[in-house]
Amino acid sequence: MSVVYAFAALENESQAVRNITGPNDVVLITSGMGPLNAKSKADVILGVKSGASAAGKPDAVLIIGLCGGLAASLPERRIVAYTGCLSTEATSPMLPCAAIITDSMVRLLACSDIPCDRVVGITSPRMATTPDERIALARSGAAAVDMESYSILGAAARVGVPAVVLRVVSDPFDRELPDFNRALNAAGGLDRRKALKVALGSPLSTAKLLAANRRAMQELRKALEIILKTDCFR
Repeated sequence: MSVVYAFAALENESQAVRNITGPNDVVLITSGMGPLNAKSKADVILGVKSGASAAGKPDAVLIIGLCGGLAASLPERRIVAYTGCLSTEATSPMLPCAAIITDSMVRLLACSDIPCDRVVGITSPRMATTPDERIALARSGAAAVDMESYSILGAAARVGVPAVVLRVVSDPFDRELPDFNRALNAAGGLDRRKALKVALGSPLSTAKLLAANRRAMQELRKALEIILKTDCFR
């Protein structure tokens, strides 16, 4: 049995892991949205500063959730496993993901006829809401974007815990989203009142976004049910 810390940014992403039984002891951690919130939570949980994690050192860290596609080859609901993750901070090096665990996850999904692309990801403090923004991010060599993975991978690396990223594309390359960047607070999370204002200003686009998120999370749940029912984290 492996002890796996599963990090998700938000409650709706956490639901993909809840109630999945298997040989692993899965500890679910909801980090909050954005790189600063993710770093703060991961540093505490993994004991980066104290030298002792809040709940004991895990065998592996699994980062899950939604992501945006930066390549036309990644459609909505496509599962992706990061081989490494970049940051939009230019001086930050790429952080590798645990290759053996990543390979095991991809093979398990392939055996169940679930496509899973190996990609380089990039973590941004802002949402990529337009194709032009995604094109700019893609110039880094990344094919998927999220707001938390780099921070959590960094914390795991500092305490010597192997970490992997398994995400699902909710908004593909050519989709334009409501500008929820206008609702981000200083820590990178959403201010609810500002987010409501953005949503009311773009009701149709917001409804489509929420529906796409639900479809994507259903696909991620299927993938996680397969992966977490095996002990591939050692």
